Amino acid sequence: MRKKRIYCSENEYQTALFEVVVEPPWISSRNKCSMSRLNMGIVQPKQQLFEKELRYLDLYLGIKPDNDGVIPQKEPVNFATYISTPDQLNCDFEHDCLWRNSPSDNLLDTSDWWYFVKSDDKAFPVQIQPGKADIPKGEHILVAGNTTNSPEGAVLTSAPIACQKNTANLTFSYWLYNHAQIEVVILKAMSRRRHLQILSRPKMKCDFLGAANEECRVEIPSIKEPFRIGIRAFNLKDNVVGSMALINHIRYHGKICQESPFPSFFASLHLPPYEEMSVRTMSDLSCERPLRNCRWSNKGRHGATQWRVGRNVDRWAEMFEVNATKSHPTSSFLFLAVDAFSPRPYPILHSQLIPCTQRTSTLSLKYWLKVGTQVEVCAVDEDGIALSCAYLSDEDSPGPISIDVDAYDRPFRFTIEIIAFDENTIGLVAVSEMSVSGLLCSEPTPPVVTTISPPTIKRLFGLQPGAGKYVPYDLTLNCNFTKDYCSQWVNDDDTVQYGIAPRDSDFFPVPKEIRGNVAVFTMTDASKSVLRSRQVPCSNNAVIAVVYMKSEDAQIRLCALEQCVEGADSSGIVSIGVSSATPFYVSIETSSRSDAIVVISEIAVTGDVCPLKTAERTVCDQLQCNIQNTFCNYETVVEKARRRPVDFDSNGSNGYT
Repeated sequence: MRKKRIYCSENEYQTALFEVVVEPPWISSRNKCSMSRLNMGIVQPKQQLFEKELRYLDLYLGIKPDNDGVIPQKEPVNFATYISTPDQLNCDFEHDCLWRNSPSDNLLDTSDWWYFVKSDDKAFPVQIQPGKADIPKGEHILVAGNTTNSPEGAVLTSAPIACQKNTANLTFSYWLYNHAQIEVVILKAMSRRRHLQILSRPKMKCDFLGAANEECRVEIPSIKEPFRIGIRAFNLKDNVVGSMALINHIRYHGKICQESPFPSFFASLHLPPYEEMSVRTMSDLSCERPLRNCRWSNKGRHGATQWRVGRNVDRWAEMFEVNATKSHPTSSFLFLAVDAFSPRPYPILHSQLIPCTQRTSTLSLKYWLKVGTQVEVCAVDEDGIALSCAYLSDEDSPGPISIDVDAYDRPFRFTIEIIAFDENTIGLVAVSEMSVSGLLCSEPTPPVVTTISPPTIKRLFGLQPGAGKYVPYDLTLNCNFTKDYCSQWVNDDDTVQYGIAPRDSDFFPVPKEIRGNVAVFTMTDASKSVLRSRQVPCSNNAVIAVVYMKSEDAQIRLCALEQCVEGADSSGIVSIGVSSATPFYVSIETSSRSDAIVVISEIAVTGDVCPLKTAERTVCDQLQCNIQNTFCNYETVVEKARRRPVDFDSNGSNGYT
């Protein structure tokens, strides 16, 4: 005898155990809970109750449970790969088959099919229609039935099919009793949140009134995506005599895909192999036209599951599950689609090996992700060990994005890989307009440009104005332009703008210490400009340091408390010490003999500096005045004749007369 754990509702027994030879097919999970209450009261022995129902089936139909009612089926691995031929689904249930009970989803499937054998030569009674009445002794059959008040359903599902190229035929023998019904459903290959997903319900007429000995015949139209076939018995109810469905002799005929249908997406072609030639410049690795001159390839051989070249965007919105107005590639692109049946590890798109670099290398690309797909872009050495990696974010799609890799003195390559996806659906990524820039060790270093062109500098740094004076600001002199515009430092002539330092520009090299967001003085001809701090209330043994670079005709000095320190080098740090009990200002003063720039990367303070006043506090201090022998920040204006300005006398001030 075997035990089976049944999960009932909260107010029922949570772990009712049934010790039976076999559970009769019409006992649903819902009945099992109510039965447990009956049995726990020892109103009737469990085994006797079940055997009574089984005796009825043996007496009137001549069938008995076999293999404890469990359907013989192939190993689970066979249900996780696509069938290779249609006849793999043919089944008489005399041996292991590629059909099994679907896990219950409490919607389509609430019960099970059970495995029975014809135990004698007795013909089926006339109430069991329309299949053959005289089933040979020893033949096996599947039975689904229940004695519930509410209708139950049981789904028998096939192993997955990659796709179906034309109309196929499914046939099987069937019998129905007492209003039970049967249907064929085409299911998505994977359930979603434990629910069966129906793709279609083929037209069919397989009911109790079918001609005697008639098989159920169903035409299944072509299907372009992975699916399973489901044979569903439903409307199984009647708490008096029960209702049931029986099937056997399943046959499936049609032309199917032996592998994933994904290669047919987007009118795709194989990614052609590239000729193994030495890399002369980093731009050799750019892949803006994948069907020609693209030095990227699939790592690993996985049959149809490979990175491929997409040539159109038909079904783009459907496959990516996005609105039709969303962006998509405007030229050929590379993509990879995988599902739960795709062999692992998934193919990796990788570039040709890069010998070595003397500057930062940059991979720039556009990309699109299906929701739930996680993709990683890496630089790896020739042994596949990651040097640096970045995850592609759905929020940043389609980009373009740039991924930087520091100079590396040994061979490495770029890789793009799906690392995870929602296995209830598919994983899908597309990339386009891939470009690679940098400087190989074998390439000569470009000459440094000494002339400054303001329009070129603006484009190179992506310069834009700051937020202005009248915005909230940090109350320290510390400044990191990556965080904000550092509005505690003010420029009155709009010479200072803000941007990002170019990485390893061949046109305008920037020192390594100048990175990320920066402030830039762009000066024309002979000119001057100042970046001044807000008023500093006080300080004690403080040091203010500025990280800078300057072009050939530029000067920079850091001033405070009537002292200045000049930055003599073309790049580096200029610093000044400050101690004062009274308010003062700090200024970064620049000048030029001709067109020039000064770049400020960071301002750092050590020691004790009193917090700056907020803008509101500063305004209040300037407006406040007790008019005691001074007008503070106020002045009087005489607008009409015979009026006198406000003045003071020995007793205080007097007003207009």
